[in-house]
Amino acid sequence: MNDISKRRDPRASQRTDVEISASVREPGLGSVDAMILDLSITGFRMRCLTRLTGEKVIFLKLPSFAALESKICWRDGDYFGCEFAQSLHPAVYNHIIAKYPSLQIAAE
Repeated sequence: MNDISKRRDPRASQRTDVEISASVREPGLGSVDAMILDLSITGFRMRCLTRLTGEKVIFLKLPSFAALESKICWRDGDYFGCEFAQSLHPAVYNHIIAKYPSLQIAAE
């Protein structure tokens, strides 16, 4: 076991692997494509090929859902960790993960 696996996970809630084609936008700017890779009640991780930088407010648009205000918390290359301004209701979260499971999980 290495030092990384011994660390306590600082996330506020458990994340579930998903693969959701979505879009994000900064206030006042156009939308850009993103792939949501995991989701929790409090946030998500995405891959986005754009110039998003720093801790800023963005709006996540999932198919069939209203835009969700979020904040970028970290960036590692094209990957971003984001926190929702308002946590998802558990029923909404359960609906999303049931509708958009990870393709890796679906293939098993």
